[in-house]
Amino acid sequence: MHVRSIKEWCLGKPLPTREMKHERVTNAEGLAIFGTDSVSSTAYATEEILQALVGAGLLFLSVSVPIAIVISLLIFVVAISYRQVIYAYPQGGGVYNVARANLNERLALVGAASLMVDYVLTSSVSIAAGIAALTSAVEPLYDHRVMLGVIVIIGLTLVNLRGVRESGKIFSYPTFIFIGIYGAMFIYGAIQMAQGTFPVAVMPPQNEFMGVLGVALMLRAFSSGCTAMTGIEAVSNGVQAFKSPESENAAKTLMRMATILGTIFLGITFMAWYGNIRPMETETVISQIARSLFGSGICYYLVQGITLIILTLAANTPFAGFPRVASQLAKDGYLPRQFMNLGSKGVYHFGIAFLSLSSMLLLMLFQGKAHALLPLYAVGVFLGFSISQLGMIYYWKKQSGDHNWQIIINTIGFCATTAVLVITFLSKLTHGAWMLVPAIIAIIYVMRLIKTHYMAMEQKLRVDGIMPTIHQDKTMAVLVSAVNKATLYAIAVAQSHSPKHIEAFHVAIDEADIQVTEAQWRTYQQEGLIPSDMKLEIIYNEFRNITKAVNQHVRQLQDLWNDDELVIVILEIIPSKWWQHCLHNQTAKMIQLDIENDPRINAEILDVQFKVKD
Repeated sequence: MHVRSIKEWCLGKPLPTREMKHERVTNAEGLAIFGTDSVSSTAYATEEILQALVGAGLLFLSVSVPIAIVISLLIFVVAISYRQVIYAYPQGGGVYNVARANLNERLALVGAASLMVDYVLTSSVSIAAGIAALTSAVEPLYDHRVMLGVIVIIGLTLVNLRGVRESGKIFSYPTFIFIGIYGAMFIYGAIQMAQGTFPVAVMPPQNEFMGVLGVALMLRAFSSGCTAMTGIEAVSNGVQAFKSPESENAAKTLMRMATILGTIFLGITFMAWYGNIRPMETETVISQIARSLFGSGICYYLVQGITLIILTLAANTPFAGFPRVASQLAKDGYLPRQFMNLGSKGVYHFGIAFLSLSSMLLLMLFQGKAHALLPLYAVGVFLGFSISQLGMIYYWKKQSGDHNWQIIINTIGFCATTAVLVITFLSKLTHGAWMLVPAIIAIIYVMRLIKTHYMAMEQKLRVDGIMPTIHQDKTMAVLVSAVNKATLYAIAVAQSHSPKHIEAFHVAIDEADIQVTEAQWRTYQQEGLIPSDMKLEIIYNEFRNITKAVNQHVRQLQDLWNDDELVIVILEIIPSKWWQHCLHNQTAKMIQLDIENDPRINAEILDVQFKVKD
């Protein structure tokens, strides 16, 4: 099977540019693509609150509900703030575009770096949490969680490479089934509470920590629970994925997502508090609630199954948002331009591949544990929130007319998200949050390095009246790896350019090779297949470094024929089967790269392809 056939089998038929507009998603599909991250975070946000509070004793577990209420209010504050971002910047890009237009380059890059880290962590955390839901129900799979996570990432990558609309259709149904099943579970739990039959776990007495330690634990619980707010910004980063009118549809989707998120989060937290649920190493809080209500029957596995699916699909949100943000950064010169390239299905395939590999790496480094990844996750999210809100304050100040109400909303959002950022960073400092600082600094450094390169290249390529000197005469040097039909073809191609000088050279790594090559060369000259006056220069390299030997010889030719245009002819064998490519041309490619990257060599490379047919 040919490479192209395999690609079409995996990704589907290529999509013409004229049909790209039909790849836009509806509001329902947009909620599935961009909302699963936020909605699914409810599966572990409550657990993070309880993880922080359980050490303070049972009395402090009751604080989980007020904390959840405060976080739910914050969800709506941030959602309303990002609703304004959607209308102000319908091209997407979120925090990066807001900060670039209203603040400065430094804050824009900080926001972009935090957003990129957030997306990678979203994918890793969601998959790790989804696998945790699976291993809670099927405990023997716990030791295989990393392998399972990698398999899921590969599956999501293939689905997203097939196109935005197709992934939206695939992910829509599980999202709404998740909302329906959790809604039914809350109603059933409420009925049992009203009847007094809701199962309440009996816990042994514990010491209660009050004072400074208690306050510190509550602040840590609050910051941990704020992971429920992750993913709110995803819609603002992908406005152009919606059908027209893009901003209006994206804004509606954002507010619906915030409503669903707040409701489910409060419901889970209240039921966990009411049932005296405590976090466990091998079983999630959701699993304990479902087991308490339904036992170990089909309803329990239904809840666990849809939780696994929605958490897995939550990792799809970065696959929709990250490539778009990366393409915007590439357009501005801060990332390699490959991130701007649309694949055959109209998606940014390079960004999808980069996100996939980064997520796999994080999952392996942190052994597939969501709890270990979350400290980094929350800090990056709120850093982006704060910069975005600050940028919007300056945006409204620059607009004509009265925008006091909008400024008030964004000011409240900025103060709230900045306070959460500080609390989260300080409370999670010893749990890995510090790693985000060097990571963001490194990303910004690389982005500026890339930008500097592109600017320097643009300057060097600018037409300034000084054109490169092209010599009239050419010297063609044919690199011979072996004397065969392909080599004769390369020599014929070189001769067709009518060079003033032409020679062939061969690098030998053992003395026997010299004798064999010279004998073959003389034979073909006698048969008239090689010009009788064409010299074969054999270079013996006892250290077996072919690349270095070629480099040195090319520089000698350059000095010898310094008034000629030097052209190095490198033969490339094209095998008949796609999988055979890895068996050929590796040395030739290394030689070519070495010549191209050596500033001492000013020679052209003529790549001659010889196709081998069956």
